[in-house]
Amino acid sequence: MRMSPSVAVLVLAQGIAAASCGSRGSAATTAPSAIVGLPVVGAVQVRGSVYDTAYRALAGARVEVVDGPQAGLSTTADGRGEFSLAGTFDDTTRFRATKDGYVSATRTRSPYSWVTFELGVVAPPIDIAGDYTMTFVADGSCVALPGEFRTRAYTTTIPAAANASPANASFGITVRGAVKGWDIQGMGVSGDYVAVWLETLVEQIAANTFLSFGGLAAASIGTSGGSAITLRFDGMIDYCTTKTASGRYEDCYTGAAAGHLQCQSTNHQLIFTRR
Repeated sequence: MRMSPSVAVLVLAQGIAAASCGSRGSAATTAPSAIVGLPVVGAVQVRGSVYDTAYRALAGARVEVVDGPQAGLSTTADGRGEFSLAGTFDDTTRFRATKDGYVSATRTRSPYSWVTFELGVVAPPIDIAGDYTMTFVADGSCVALPGEFRTRAYTTTIPAAANASPANASFGITVRGAVKGWDIQGMGVSGDYVAVWLETLVEQIAANTFLSFGGLAAASIGTSGGSAITLRFDGMIDYCTTKTASGRYEDCYTGAAAGHLQCQSTNHQLIFTRR
């Protein structure tokens, strides 16, 4: 099941540069699992993370218990945006995260004691709504990739509603030209900082050939936006062939894979050009 951006941001706390095959065999960084086990009531440790709407950890954010016997108990997020609180909480206990310059957010404890916050900046995010050509440019060192696939273009639309308020600065975009089911990617805006979380974006080149992208593309773009948005893409580009013409991308990560040509780099680019 595809991760939502609010879950995917947990990946960033472990380091985007460590991108590797996910549980479905994707080229994207694997999200660490939340605490697993049966729901608990009573004395527990609640852990979580605080990020802005562009997937950046918010070190120093204050997290406090809103209600219940531990109301008023608080802590601060560490350098990775993570926090923990120990006390008596049930599944209705609410927690609030705050940080100067950001809109506060309140969440209820999940059954598995992981709470994730995404805080929007007080000022509305930069307006980048519109129709775009979305072009990946591989790092020049990626000589292992076939030349014709080191630059690849798709189209997408960034919706106007995404820029209406801080609460709507994290959203999904559909990439046209990608395989259905692998075509919706997370995008976030915080002030003038824009980020695209590529869990895995897949294009089918032939019945047994696939091109995929996984990682994080992000940059500050200034206050004007302009006709082109250039983001540094830290992640993996993978050219995969399968042994049979099944048309299934999943075969790239089973015994049906014939081979991979891959390039991991912090210096790929993802460029959005207005159409």
